[in-house]
Amino acid sequence: MTLSTLIEKGGLAKLATATPATLATQEADQSVTVAPVATVAVAASPEPPRELSAKEESSVRAWLAHIEERDPETIAEVLSKCHATTDARAYFLKRAEAVPDPVSINERVTCGECVHFERIDHPRLGHCVKGEPEAIAGLWDTDHRYCERYLPMPVQSDNDP
Repeated sequence: MTLSTLIEKGGLAKLATATPATLATQEADQSVTVAPVATVAVAASPEPPRELSAKEESSVRAWLAHIEERDPETIAEVLSKCHATTDARAYFLKRAEAVPDPVSINERVTCGECVHFERIDHPRLGHCVKGEPEAIAGLWDTDHRYCERYLPMPVQSDNDP
């Protein structure tokens, strides 16, 4: 039911009372402007968000890879929100700070412990989703190698709040 229907039917008579405003007058030689009598609030139009920099987008993408998010639609949606609003951008950039730094090239790593390792139907074989060089059959999950794109799997904790 609309407000005008309630008013016409007298539906608001028992719920609310109206008191006419009392006019404030000042006895002065000069006429009073609105400023001393009332405060006026004017809503400012929001500033459009600045462009998402390439470094920020890369950080958000690294975080999505870190949490093993590979769905292109979800990735596109997250990036779209980062482009559209500053609140979403701040949220996802804060999450991106949790991504560990990549392992330096001087360390040997195991593919099975990397976020980019995608297993196939063989119990020990898989492929690098980042396109690192591999044999025809794929990569063994236990082989040690040097890799610039290595990102460790997130550590699971029972005490995480």
